[in-house]
Amino acid sequence: MISQQTAGNSRAPLLAYDGDCSMCIRSIRSLELLGLLGGIDTQAAALVTGDDRGLLDRHRRSGEIVLLDSQRADVLTGAAAFRWLLQRRLPRVLGASLDLPPLFLVMCIGYRSVAAWRRLLSPPASAPDPTFPEPRWVARYRLIGSIVLIALLTWLVPLILGEPVPSDPSIQNTVDKLPLLKDAATLLLVGTAILLGLISHPGRAVDTLASLVGAIFVSSVALTLLAYWKQNVEGTGNPLLEPWGIVAGSSIWGFVFLFRCRNWLAGYRTDSGERWLIRMLRSKVTQLVVLTAILGAWLVWFEVLYNLV
Repeated sequence: MISQQTAGNSRAPLLAYDGDCSMCIRSIRSLELLGLLGGIDTQAAALVTGDDRGLLDRHRRSGEIVLLDSQRADVLTGAAAFRWLLQRRLPRVLGASLDLPPLFLVMCIGYRSVAAWRRLLSPPASAPDPTFPEPRWVARYRLIGSIVLIALLTWLVPLILGEPVPSDPSIQNTVDKLPLLKDAATLLLVGTAILLGLISHPGRAVDTLASLVGAIFVSSVALTLLAYWKQNVEGTGNPLLEPWGIVAGSSIWGFVFLFRCRNWLAGYRTDSGERWLIRMLRSKVTQLVVLTAILGAWLVWFEVLYNLV
């Protein structure tokens, strides 16, 4: 158990966090406003010095907060540190309930999900620190999160717009376009996989995929809302609701998402020994252009699927 500050020991417990993460900084400020950090020193991990620096480096986990006790003998990270902070302020019965394995498991999953995706929701200005590589669970949570977002889209879009109609029943002799759309989707999937492999830095393919999925998700939600507006509210006549307007109005959200991730996805400094073609493909500009093009292709496919063109 983490110990509090005691007489004869001037040091308070230390909570170290990622100072490059604006979401982490806001979270720490919120915890302070809620009174959960009373008697605890908070500091960005990169600014910790002295003996605490060595202790922190031995226990630091990228993406997780680190809590050092006043004696610097016990260390808690991630959800365990957050649980301890809550137990200091909650009534004893409620605090003890957080020790129950099912509830703590939910806390761990929730904490790690946010921790893994925070770099996409609030991207840092630079690539990850190579001195402290992210643990393997971060990539797994980003991959699982990407699958969840795609699954959520497949449930949410038909719920709002209805099931896609393969052809227009009001026109005779129309061609069932569903097989063509399936072929197009297959080509898009294969093309996306190949391009992601070409533009991703070593060890960053999952990060690139998660960024693309996040962009597709926000743009697809925007496209769905515009399509619903066109079908049920305004109809035709509004340029924003023309096919090109729907694609432009929805893709801008995904582009902003990708643009904010551009520095983080740029990876580490390019190896001068790499071939010039590889350096060009993995450059910041090329990554942004390719990912935006993939985003646009999927949105056009979406429009054709729902007869929005």
